[in-house]
Amino acid sequence: MNEFLRVPLRGMRLLSCAVAMAVLLCTSCENEKIDADTASTSNDLNAVAAKLQAAGFDTSEGFSKFENGYLVEYDIFLTGEMIDELVATSTPANGRTEHYRTNNLVLGTPRVLQVYMDTGFGTYMQSAFDAALARYNAQGLGLTFQRTTNSAAADISILSFNEVSNVLGYSAGFPTNGNPASPIRLNTYYYNNTTSRPDATTVIAHEIGHAIGFRHTDYMNRTFSCGSGGNEGDAGVGANYIPGTPTGPSANSWMLACSSNTDRPFTADDVTALTTVYPKRTIPAGTSAVYRYYSGSGGDHFYTTNWAELGAGKNGYVLEGIALFANTSQASGTVPVYRYYSSRDGDHFYTTNWAELGSGGSGYTYEGVAFYAFSSQASGTVPIYRYYSGRDGDHFYTSNWAELGSGGSGYTYEGIGFYGYP
Repeated sequence: MNEFLRVPLRGMRLLSCAVAMAVLLCTSCENEKIDADTASTSNDLNAVAAKLQAAGFDTSEGFSKFENGYLVEYDIFLTGEMIDELVATSTPANGRTEHYRTNNLVLGTPRVLQVYMDTGFGTYMQSAFDAALARYNAQGLGLTFQRTTNSAAADISILSFNEVSNVLGYSAGFPTNGNPASPIRLNTYYYNNTTSRPDATTVIAHEIGHAIGFRHTDYMNRTFSCGSGGNEGDAGVGANYIPGTPTGPSANSWMLACSSNTDRPFTADDVTALTTVYPKRTIPAGTSAVYRYYSGSGGDHFYTTNWAELGAGKNGYVLEGIALFANTSQASGTVPVYRYYSSRDGDHFYTTNWAELGSGGSGYTYEGVAFYAFSSQASGTVPIYRYYSGRDGDHFYTSNWAELGSGGSGYTYEGIGFYGYP
């Protein structure tokens, strides 16, 4: 029996200030038939089904009454008010089984998106989360996904809930106002360290795919991955074919509507879709990614251009993404960024000012030049803000002002540390 990814099958727009955002539910394929126990319920469902069909939805299966609204195509949660709004605004589309995106995308690229993972998830799901972000970042897209421990500053939050039901999770849908959709919620009844589901990384990557504007690969015919079902419809958010992707079914795509609880890394066609919608960054010659890690137990942020040091995370450190791109050898206009470590505080410290610690001092040991950056802003670079937490004994560096701004969460703002490429 297949299980349905369908977390944000068809994320809805914010329709108006008075209409809540549609929440997309991911469910298993069991016990999801229309509840027709009474004639009045059946009549009510028939009336709602007629409205949904007018808006371009498939109600042939997976349609039922759910809480204070309705589940459509197994995993779309809509209230009656939302359905009325969709009837007036949606225009169903026609097409084939291909890669699709919505009308709305994340704007302002190249852009670093901060993604938060609820600490209620255990190590298995945290590792799956890191792997999902790494899959995106390996493509060098115009979007970089970076783990953050600050939920308030997150562009996308992945939160937990627990419910003994067939609901695997749900999502807020697709981008609005140039920003990704948030939050994504996963049911810890299914996604936890005990079950260790093989599809965890794919489900997270799939949800993020919707959050940045991708529709299901088999949007036009869900029978391909689900065994049944039809056209998901336009639903007012658009279903635009991505040039260069297959004109027929795209097997094993990360954005297929359904899975059999297996892991699906990006296929070559998935990569084409991703790089077409969010073109790869132009990385200046001679630069390398500076990877950012965090150790919660040690209270330490660590930055390195050497993937072999910590890889996808080890020794208590979690990979949080790419902090910036910097030169690995000195180029015109760049200066050394010196790296130090205090075993007393468990803190890595980076500075362009040799006079701060020189060859070591104040409990810090000099570890050499980490990379080369700019001491003043150069074309294409952004400021890297520096913070310090006396409570944790931790120095923190980020290009995202929204993470801590002028200070917060125990951190004091210490100014711009240096400049690098985003």
